[in-house]
Amino acid sequence: MALEKQYIKLIFGIKLKQYRQRLNLSLQSLSDSCGISVSYLNEIEKGKKYPKTEKIIALAQALKVHPMDLKSEMLDKTLAPITQLMHSGILSELPLELFGLEVSRLLDLLSNAPSKLNAFIGTLLEVSRNYDVRVETFYFSVLRSYQEIHENYFDEIEKKAEEFLQEISLIRHKHISAHQFEKYLEDHYDYKIIADDFSSHDALQDMRSLTVVKRRKRQLILNSRLSSRQRAFYLAKEVGYNYLGYKERNHAMPWVKIDSFDQVLNDFRASYFASAVLINRKDFTKDLKVFFQSEKWNQNILINTMREYNATPEMVLQRMTNLLPASFGLKELFFFKFNHKPGSDHYELSKELHLSRQHQPRGTVLQEHFCRRWGFIEMLDTLAEVHEEKPEQIIGGAQIARYFDTKDEFLLLSLAKPFSPTQGINNSLSLGIRINEKTKETIQFLNDPSIKTRLVNDTCERCPAANCNKRVAPATLFERSKKESERIELLRVYGLN
Repeated sequence: MALEKQYIKLIFGIKLKQYRQRLNLSLQSLSDSCGISVSYLNEIEKGKKYPKTEKIIALAQALKVHPMDLKSEMLDKTLAPITQLMHSGILSELPLELFGLEVSRLLDLLSNAPSKLNAFIGTLLEVSRNYDVRVETFYFSVLRSYQEIHENYFDEIEKKAEEFLQEISLIRHKHISAHQFEKYLEDHYDYKIIADDFSSHDALQDMRSLTVVKRRKRQLILNSRLSSRQRAFYLAKEVGYNYLGYKERNHAMPWVKIDSFDQVLNDFRASYFASAVLINRKDFTKDLKVFFQSEKWNQNILINTMREYNATPEMVLQRMTNLLPASFGLKELFFFKFNHKPGSDHYELSKELHLSRQHQPRGTVLQEHFCRRWGFIEMLDTLAEVHEEKPEQIIGGAQIARYFDTKDEFLLLSLAKPFSPTQGINNSLSLGIRINEKTKETIQFLNDPSIKTRLVNDTCERCPAANCNKRVAPATLFERSKKESERIELLRVYGLN
């Protein structure tokens, strides 16, 4: 793979600095020897300038190396992983600017790092190749980190949503219909909205929305089996793409092909805008205060709130992850979305978010069985039982989940519903809030005796509960860890630490 010009400049800068430091030369000393100004040398070392041939020859003479050694695109053995990193293409995929980094600054740090750290980078690259880590997986992991850093609250989008609401309505109200978004797209962006059940091809059965742009003509094709609330969301999201001015974008949902991180990021921002418009910050914050001040848990409040705002269950719980840290100081949260086919024993985690680097429960566990004591699993089983009689049923529940080992506790608020437009699949959506002094002070219904406390763990494989009647797999990982700990303790008797 040919290196981009930017990386060729960066490699030249790293090599120049490396050769200079080997001779214990300051930038001023090198400048005196080769006749190139200190400021220009500094620009070269930062990877911002690439010198002309005559300057390369002058630098090589001052550094006592051959000019080709400077021009070579390979670094020496100790810095070989940096070359690997550039050739891998990962750096061009990393949205470093989101985290306040420049590629040149990152490479400068790596070039000055101990050789052990560079060896570690090489190991990570090897692992990613061996395990075939997909670019899409990497993108969504970066997006989750970005959300965590900002506590999943983005004030600039909130303000844009409020600006839009003022524009479309002189009288503020909670419920915004799909028709209002449809009319806005038609009037302001010359869209044509089309309904299609996508039944002509099996591969398109679960398609929700498709945006087609041809010669300035725009079509938004929505699955005719979407609920009115889902339809409102996808129309509002399309407004968001245009209102926020995002050109780099995703055109199909579910995703068909991801070309860049900007597509992933802008899709998230347009979705955030849609949620902020449909569930406006001011009213929803007031409603949450009333909800939390109730001494009795009432699942119908969440379900009625969803209907009041013309929003889906997922939007309501996701919107709480935006506003609980910012408006209530409840910062240790997680959100899970599970898919389940009634009658099967497989529960697929399709979406997760952890705030404040809170990684319990562990979401991305491969080939392990999620603890069946969690409410989000039990509710899917319950929904499966009523699925045939009430296909549109939405159920809610609350649980206090306490970990077997750490005794950490979470208030779990869950909603379960059929997954539309895909037939025969159910969803459970759960918001977990760590129980601490702030939670106890804010949420009055925590003391409601109807909310049961259940001992839980991440997965059966990691759980020490010997007599759990919900267990579906042996505690292999727990037993392995226990055996290793016992071995270490016994070996200490022999004087081995």
